[in-house]
Amino acid sequence: MSWDDPITVERMGATFRLLMQVRILVAALTIALVPGHRMTLETLLLLSGVGLLSALVLFSWQQIVPSLLKYPVLIGFDVFAAYAVLQIGGVTGPFFLFTVVTSTVAGLLYGRRGLLACGLQILLYFTAAVSFGEGRELNSFQSVVAMPLFYLVAGFVGAGLRRLYAQQGVLEAARRSAEVAAAAAEERNRLAREMHDSIAKTLRGIAMSAQALPAWVERSPARAREEARGIAAAAEVASREARQLIQDLRDDVFQQPLGEGAAGVAEAWARETGTALKLDIEDRIDLPVRSRYEVIAILREALENVRRHAAATAVEVGLTSDGDHVLLRVHDDGRGFESDDDLTRFVRGGHYGLVGMRERTRTAGASLSVDSAPGAGTTISVAVPCSVVEPASPADLEVA
Repeated sequence: MSWDDPITVERMGATFRLLMQVRILVAALTIALVPGHRMTLETLLLLSGVGLLSALVLFSWQQIVPSLLKYPVLIGFDVFAAYAVLQIGGVTGPFFLFTVVTSTVAGLLYGRRGLLACGLQILLYFTAAVSFGEGRELNSFQSVVAMPLFYLVAGFVGAGLRRLYAQQGVLEAARRSAEVAAAAAEERNRLAREMHDSIAKTLRGIAMSAQALPAWVERSPARAREEARGIAAAAEVASREARQLIQDLRDDVFQQPLGEGAAGVAEAWARETGTALKLDIEDRIDLPVRSRYEVIAILREALENVRRHAAATAVEVGLTSDGDHVLLRVHDDGRGFESDDDLTRFVRGGHYGLVGMRERTRTAGASLSVDSAPGAGTTISVAVPCSVVEPASPADLEVA
């Protein structure tokens, strides 16, 4: 198992820190519970020193653990520190509990190889028992068999945790791989949907207008000129949509958290246009990938409309959450227009921006409102549900 995976590092590190906290607590209890005739200055200093060493390891585990992994022999210092505790305090009572943590740490860090440290602890346990009381403490089944076996049990617990984390790491890697594959499939579907919803519709409209143009040339030259201007405007829109799709293929903004991606898009637009920008974006705000894409696309379209039509000097972009919805707000101080629900006049003029934004909000299961008046600027507001919503059907996306 590798410690290169951040999730594995976090889990193993949390367990290691917990073990160090347990040992500090046991050290404090040992000092409190040790019989008076055994509490010598030497015992107090040793237990306090090992407890402080455990605290140092606890707070510096990110530097210490890699060294322990690279040089397993270093765990020997902890094994002999535990032996020193038994040598001074004896193998019975709270002193023994203090030393068991070492076996768990060895199993956690080294797996079954850590059982070698457990075996060394058993050997040192008997050595301490013989030297401390001349063998008098080895007078029961508990002290001869059960207590030494605790070292092996603790080692197996640590190794079991390590194995469990390794299995979880494999499952996490498989899940991430599946997410990447699903994201790739979603990206293909998104591009197909974009082709259908934007360029294909625009080109179909251009084709229909071009087919009718010869008849209008004969019947009404004025209407023919109007239709020709509409065709030229629609062709420009199709070209812009194609460039946007190509940019999306090269852009990783949709893989970023929503707040970070939206801020990047708005700031890049402000630098390019020289327009004053005010951002109000909450920290750690995000949405599922599909909804995130639609919100970023709506923001881009809203800013593009400001660039092309508003003649604004300042723009405000807000991205907040009320708990149930993510709220996008784009306000400019430009010339404004008469806003209503009838989008036909925008389509006839070759202006598909608001139409596209409304279709995208439907795709995301969101709501869109446009507040504008001549000379009063424009405010685009979008409310997107935080929960995952099934996309609307193609029939629902048609503009009446």
